[in-house]
Amino acid sequence: MTHFSTSGATAGKTSAATGKGSRIAGVDVARGLALLGMIAVHIMPLAVLSSSSVPSATWAGTLFAGRASALFVLLAGVGLALLSGGSGSIAAPKLAGVRRQVVIRAVLICGFGLGLGLLDTNVAVILVHYAIMFFGAIAFLRLRAVALGCWAAGWLILSPGALYLLRPWLQQVLDPSRLGASPLPEDFGTPLVFLADIFVTGYYPVLVWFGFLLAGLCVGRLALSRPPVALAIAVLGALLAVGSKVLSAWLLAMPGALSSLRQAAGLDSTQLEVSLVTGQRLGEAPQSIWFLAISAPHSGAPLDVLHVTGCALTVLGAAQLVCMALSALFGSVGEMILWPLTGAGAATLTLYAAHLVALDLFSDASAPLPRTMLFITYAIGCLLAGLVFGFLGKRAPLEALVHSVSRTLARSA
Repeated sequence: MTHFSTSGATAGKTSAATGKGSRIAGVDVARGLALLGMIAVHIMPLAVLSSSSVPSATWAGTLFAGRASALFVLLAGVGLALLSGGSGSIAAPKLAGVRRQVVIRAVLICGFGLGLGLLDTNVAVILVHYAIMFFGAIAFLRLRAVALGCWAAGWLILSPGALYLLRPWLQQVLDPSRLGASPLPEDFGTPLVFLADIFVTGYYPVLVWFGFLLAGLCVGRLALSRPPVALAIAVLGALLAVGSKVLSAWLLAMPGALSSLRQAAGLDSTQLEVSLVTGQRLGEAPQSIWFLAISAPHSGAPLDVLHVTGCALTVLGAAQLVCMALSALFGSVGEMILWPLTGAGAATLTLYAAHLVALDLFSDASAPLPRTMLFITYAIGCLLAGLVFGFLGKRAPLEALVHSVSRTLARSA
């Protein structure tokens, strides 16, 4: 789940504006928020039963389900764009070196993902999918913003339809049809099933999710340091996010839409309402053609894809505007105020891995604790770690490892 802040600059060089050798504060703030959102989804239940056994979505399910992970992927594209020249052009020899770095980083991230998948966390680890998307991004690193925008728009619009057609077919012809939420080393023993799971049938189908990365590549090619650009990104994202939800609500209000979905999914009215918020328990819903009208998280439906893309763009644009405003008003003090978030955002690979390890190691000890308190504890730990990294101006351990190994091997290739 990254660009995971494996870019070249250190956390201490975060700046509201983009420049050579510096990070973009808004990107790191958005990445920090995405990290907290992912942790919330991992720790908090997405839905609960009331005293009268009526299900309802929790704040974590309502705010972060599907959105936090899509934001991470979009920011991965932004990071790759910055690594390969940002809004400027990049010479062919340098681009070849960047591509080698991306390949090496993808291999390392895949290894981390396979290892973290072995933990007993009940979390869908996205790192292997990230690695595959990094490999795919190599072919697009030389494109400029307009071309990338066309590719991203086409991918985001067309891929949900392809997923809708391919998923049931693959689930019928492959055995097992799905490996599980997190790919494991032994899954390489069934390569066809493994690839089908990664690209189509799994929790983060690359067939669709690669569109988020392309959108991030496009945004990363823009002049993010200019307030009008950041504002345009935020406004466009808000229009896309709200418009897709409104369109989904309008379509589902048509006669027979909800009843068809309820029958296909085997849910009553209240259960379906919660599922459309959290994305849970919709396994058989694609049997209804009205599935294409929903915007539920992780459904891969067209309006879900557009909605989470819009949410990601809104968060990124708004974060950059806030960072630039604080920097303009308070100078370096404004940047220091953001250190907890920018530091955490520059260390997402380390903090993501650390929270999964902690969930595995301390699951018995933390089981009696209220989930909200447990989330607050993890969130404070991430922000404190971010503050330390921001103060020291050092890369986090895994970021330093990925940066060092990829730079060294790419130069020696």
